Amino acid sequence: MNISIEQNKAVNDIVELIALKLGNEKRELNIVDAISTCARLAGSLLFRSFEFQIKDAKPGSVMLSENANIKGPELINITHIVLQNFGITIDNQKMNGSSGEETKIKFLDAIDLVQNQALEIMHKYNLSYEQLAHSTAIATAFIIQQSPNIPAETGFGKAIYHYIEGSKTYPPDFIKSTVISETKNHIKLDFQTNGIKSKENTGKSWWKIW
Repeated sequence: MNISIEQNKAVNDIVELIALKLGNEKRELNIVDAISTCARLAGSLLFRSFEFQIKDAKPGSVMLSENANIKGPELINITHIVLQNFGITIDNQKMNGSSGEETKIKFLDAIDLVQNQALEIMHKYNLSYEQLAHSTAIATAFIIQQSPNIPAETGFGKAIYHYIEGSKTYPPDFIKSTVISETKNHIKLDFQTNGIKSKENTGKSWWKIW
């Protein structure tokens, strides 16, 4: 898996963005909402990379395309590879019965919540929509790996569903840009072309997954 230094750095920012936006006043993070929102963002960024020129399309409209059929599986493969490198094996036989709790956040609300600052991250590291989508797929894998409360198959299944949803749904417009809050703690992921080399927490995470 060929991940650039800039994409690697963007993974950290995406994870922090999800935590900042979805964490409650007790600094707790619902894992289902986190996985779903991160995966939706990855799919939506991929959708924007297709550069469709469509007039009068309404946000939330389903947009089936060959582009999504070809490019969408790349997000799934990236997440699967990263999970493997974290030492997590996905049991395909458990995938069918791994629905679990569903997110209560609607698609457009989830995208509105994070896409504007995701755009700033993209510009910060001079990435394309597709490159940031790949970084966000890695971030999704990290969130799945961090959760002790749901099976990996459940988290991976939710990611797949929302990758498809994001890559085939017309997104809302961007809103006025804002500045992402900086935190003292960062999550470092070190990638090589063949996958993850090492993972290191440089400080105690400021959120809790539940």
